[in-house]
Amino acid sequence: MGFFRAVIDKIRQYFPKLQTTLKQFPQELPKLRDYLVQQKIFISILLLLLVVILVTIAAIVPGTHKFEGNVISQEISFTYNGEDAKLFINNIKDIKTLEKEGIQTITFTGAFTSELLPQLNRLNSLEIELTDRKSKLILAPANSAAPSEIILNNLRLQPQTKVVGMSYDFFRQQLGFSLRPNPQPLQNNPNTLDIYLGEQPIKVIVQGYKLKSPNLNLPQPQEEQGQLEFIVNPDNKDFKLELAQNTDVYLTLSKPPKDEAKKWFREKIATKDVKFIYVDKNSGDIRDDLEVSTIVEGKIRMVEQEREIKENQFLLGEQPDKPLDIQLIRNLQLVPTKKGIEARFSGKTKQIQIGLDKDFPVSKIQGSWLDGVLPRDAIIALFSFGAATVANLLSWLFSNAPKSNNNNSSQP
Repeated sequence: MGFFRAVIDKIRQYFPKLQTTLKQFPQELPKLRDYLVQQKIFISILLLLLVVILVTIAAIVPGTHKFEGNVISQEISFTYNGEDAKLFINNIKDIKTLEKEGIQTITFTGAFTSELLPQLNRLNSLEIELTDRKSKLILAPANSAAPSEIILNNLRLQPQTKVVGMSYDFFRQQLGFSLRPNPQPLQNNPNTLDIYLGEQPIKVIVQGYKLKSPNLNLPQPQEEQGQLEFIVNPDNKDFKLELAQNTDVYLTLSKPPKDEAKKWFREKIATKDVKFIYVDKNSGDIRDDLEVSTIVEGKIRMVEQEREIKENQFLLGEQPDKPLDIQLIRNLQLVPTKKGIEARFSGKTKQIQIGLDKDFPVSKIQGSWLDGVLPRDAIIALFSFGAATVANLLSWLFSNAPKSNNNNSSQP
């Protein structure tokens, strides 16, 4: 109680002084107005200096801006960053062999023929389990001399699926890539590979497998014999592979693709972590892994500045250890003359860096806050004018501030 009483006494003590100050405030307003009028030049110059400094800073401080570019590379990796399943690849024809590596359970139905395992000849359905990451499934026409009817109808990507090391071998006419699904998907929907097998019998080769037909007492492969080959005339020509695990896919064509290859890849793929690099893992120690740029050539543009990307140069963002923030791949297509895959893309960043060495880039593009509002030439001129104006205004303020103070002190 004593503490609160002391506080109340203090308030009562200062209250009369506050009342006196408030009563005198209207009387002091004319003096304040006269002072501001006398100092209006000084204050105006000070405000102008503040504005010029802010504009000059805005012309220097980096800002986030949109960029666009195109790169031809031998290999590309990215993470699909969309919210729904996305059609990625479709309508690849003339497939000589389709090979996948990874854990998978597959069911074939139809008429079977096998010289290695005659028990299969009386089956009309066979379930095979590919047991480990290196297990293989290979599909090919049984008659290699006949034109292939195998078609990849489509491949759909689920959100946060990583497409790793996608490349096209123009010598073997082979498209290869790895799929790494999101380990914690919001929905239990795997990536799906829809294949049309055609009207011809199909040769099937599996390695690292188990036959899941216990009623027929089919033998399991031994360590020295881990491969099974058979021919199936499938009942269902539409064959779907649900790729819930990490999977490598290789599509080898019977002839070089023509104009239809431009329509293999769908447009406008939302992405993140886009990389044009190959990681050399010949060493057993991860610390010795070597990142090699796979870029053949390219161009990139931001804030009215354009840079060329030359062979084996790295395309970097603000930090050398992080890729450029490419948010959308607008188009993908094969470029046979350059032996690579062309990607047209866009995104947002504060800085673009280019160089043969990730730690020592030789070319940069960086935009300020004013870029996107004013043309680049206008920003350069404004910055030059602002820098000169700041110097002159500071000189004037320092030379006139004492005079203003003396004038104020001499007034009654």
